[in-house]
Amino acid sequence: MPNSDALADSLGPASSHGRAHPLSARGASSSRLSARDATIEASSPVPTSSGVRPSASPSALLRELSRGWTFSDQHLALLVSAALFVVGAWPLALTEVPPYQDLPNHLAAVTVIENPGRYPEFVFNGFFKTNAALFAWLFVVGKVVGTKLAARLFALMVLAANAVVLPRFVLALTGSRKRMLIASMFMWPMVHNWFVSMGMLDFALSVPLSLGLLLAIDRHRRSPTLLDAGLVTALGAATWYAHVFPLLVVFMLVFIEGARAPSWRERFSSLKAMTLPLLPVAALVAISLVDHMRDNVGPMSAFVHHHKMVPPWELAYNLWAEWFWGFTKLSITSIVPCLLLAFYGFSRRYKSSDAEAAPAFFSTAAIVALLVLFCLAPYRITNWYHVNSRLIPYIWVALLLRVPDQLPKRVLAVLGISAVLYSAGMGADFIRLERDREQFTAGVTAVPEGAKLLPLVFRHKGVSDNTRTLLHAWGFYVTDKYTSAPLLFAHSRSFPVMYSTPPPARFNDLVLENFAATMITSANFCESTRVVTDDCTAEYRARWAEFWRDAIPRYDHVLLWEPSQEALELVPPDYGITFRQDGLVIMQRGAGRNAPVSASSFDPR
Repeated sequence: MPNSDALADSLGPASSHGRAHPLSARGASSSRLSARDATIEASSPVPTSSGVRPSASPSALLRELSRGWTFSDQHLALLVSAALFVVGAWPLALTEVPPYQDLPNHLAAVTVIENPGRYPEFVFNGFFKTNAALFAWLFVVGKVVGTKLAARLFALMVLAANAVVLPRFVLALTGSRKRMLIASMFMWPMVHNWFVSMGMLDFALSVPLSLGLLLAIDRHRRSPTLLDAGLVTALGAATWYAHVFPLLVVFMLVFIEGARAPSWRERFSSLKAMTLPLLPVAALVAISLVDHMRDNVGPMSAFVHHHKMVPPWELAYNLWAEWFWGFTKLSITSIVPCLLLAFYGFSRRYKSSDAEAAPAFFSTAAIVALLVLFCLAPYRITNWYHVNSRLIPYIWVALLLRVPDQLPKRVLAVLGISAVLYSAGMGADFIRLERDREQFTAGVTAVPEGAKLLPLVFRHKGVSDNTRTLLHAWGFYVTDKYTSAPLLFAHSRSFPVMYSTPPPARFNDLVLENFAATMITSANFCESTRVVTDDCTAEYRARWAEFWRDAIPRYDHVLLWEPSQEALELVPPDYGITFRQDGLVIMQRGAGRNAPVSASSFDPR
């Protein structure tokens, strides 16, 4: 049995190179057996009448099952990746389109790119830019399988990248298969993480790519070759194409890692080996940052200047909600690995006297730097949203590298049960969110092709608690009926599509997307805006009147999702209802107030 001990040994320490333990030294292996391991197998010639029973120990069973093949570290990592992928990806089989917040906007952008004659108000910026991987994929693959299926395939690719990279990253930097197995018990919410649920799929893809880049940099530092240098450059370029932000994190971690060397000579040598292959990538990063800084506050952004900091308690909440949590409370069990990983990760300390050094790139100094930046960076600045939240994945990856080699059985059981409940909850959420999408798009048949449609979404979340899944659901009217797209992401050079000329400020996507939610009732308007007036209700009506005065000549159809009765009554008589169902109202200019409606189960609030 040349390989009979392989699977049993997979739960033991890995070699320093992360490979399977050699099995040829049979004598050495035998000398380590204790008396309790010396059992007689079923194939023993000892008669059963002697009272000796065949061994039924788990280790003997594992050896028997693994007879004839080697269970290496990579085999084990593959099994872990497969399990993680199944837990996170199976709900995608339940819906036509994943219920991701920003995804319908991106699908609409591809429709605009493919039909420039229908959308002269936009210009195409090209695909050679950061944050363009999803758009290029939808444009190319969508021509073969359709954009909706292409979106599902891209989402599956992102989940697969997370499932494959995360366990291998822990295995490579710790050299311990035991720690990889323990860490995998915390990884399952990280595969279908919050950035995936938000539809920020380019950034979600760039995170595992950046982790793979760190592994390539570490390998090149230890044994520089032209092939490895080329791999570093290629992975860096791929990461940049998905999203530039993780590369900024990689650069920071590389410089901190280089500074850990004991002497200046070693620091210089280490930094030289790590940074030289990154120079072409650094040039791409510089170009992207310059382009982003050129997006000054002005007509293209409706003179909107966002700058938001969040308080400490919200930062702590975001560490869970904007990485582990999915859509609704049905995935609330994701808080279990969050709390346990924080406990085990922060309780581990590395000292200079330790035989085991801190993991590469994620030393204590690196974790402190990540946490300080997370606390001090803005949550929103100009047209970048969730800025400091983009550091969250790297904080949790650092803690994955610090899990112990073993956990109490009860803790493992709690984590396993939480994973099952989380996965089932995500599946249920996909079904519920698909119903929301079907209700929102029920009026597609009532809108003619090429209509100038103004979407006013008064409530953004639907059944979701942690994302605004209906904020961009109007995009399906663009993909199905080529309607206008006033809420398209088009205010920045960083998008593949941009306004050809700036629209009026009130119809800029940065202003329009939250207008209806703010104006849902006069009470909400008076509470959420700084209005200095003796009669706030009169001011509310005046704002609506100004809005409709500018909207009537521009839009021949209006989509209202869950409007209040107060807001609905302020729609001018120029528009008449042509469709009403559940929370959806479709209105057409010139239809008249008494136009027939369908399925009037809508109860305006």
